[in-house]
Amino acid sequence: MKKILVPSDFSKAAYNALRYAAQYALKIPSEIVLLNSFTIPHTSVMIDLTDLVRKESLAGLEKVKKEIQTEFKNLTVKIIASNHELFTAVQTCIQEENIDLVIMGTTGAAGIKETFMGSNTASLIQKIDLPLIAIPEGFVLEEDLNIAISTDLKSLKNNSLFGMEKEIATSFNGNFHLINVSENLAEIDPIALIDHSADLEELFVGFEHTFSFLENKDYEAEILDYIITHHIDLLVVISKKRGFFENLFHKSISKKLTMHSPIPILVLSE
Repeated sequence: MKKILVPSDFSKAAYNALRYAAQYALKIPSEIVLLNSFTIPHTSVMIDLTDLVRKESLAGLEKVKKEIQTEFKNLTVKIIASNHELFTAVQTCIQEENIDLVIMGTTGAAGIKETFMGSNTASLIQKIDLPLIAIPEGFVLEEDLNIAISTDLKSLKNNSLFGMEKEIATSFNGNFHLINVSENLAEIDPIALIDHSADLEELFVGFEHTFSFLENKDYEAEILDYIITHHIDLLVVISKKRGFFENLFHKSISKKLTMHSPIPILVLSE
């Protein structure tokens, strides 16, 4: 059985991510580890508030656990209240609970840029090596998933990167759209193209799939247009870690993505 870590701050976005995780867990047998991290506020009064805050955290987790298990029967949920900053709490949980996947909510149309670029989700993506799915607020997971994988072609040589996507596609009747965006298609080596096409066929045998070579100097805009035009339900990107989100969610593209195509993003670490 897999283990899915879902950090929660008890917001609507966090609960929506938990719903996504629940649907995932019932299709791909998994235990959900529901985590709330807290820190103790500074006070001039010489009183240790740790126990009080922990009790509040656990009470909130128990409430959320009851709600999600009422909505999704036969769901296994473990709760953890951690007196640490989020990153430390997540890292500890990953190690102690042998986590396979992290699922987190974003603030949706209010600003994925702030969430990805300046706060917890971005920090976790840069620091952890596990797959992470960021779920926009309000997104509902359904069958017949259209899954887009943005690839630089080199990643097609790494078979281990695509196991999770195949598992998701199998469980949710998904198909694949592999997309490569370059500034100038004329610069692509025809021999290399043939090799990559062969890699593609080998990697995704048994799955419905297409491969599109797209040309645009604005990578993000091209990805956005493809997401909208082809009704994509999940975008898969491969993080090189260094400067990844600085490039992917450059300028106003993050706002465009959330306003016009609020879909989950699965980030894999190469």
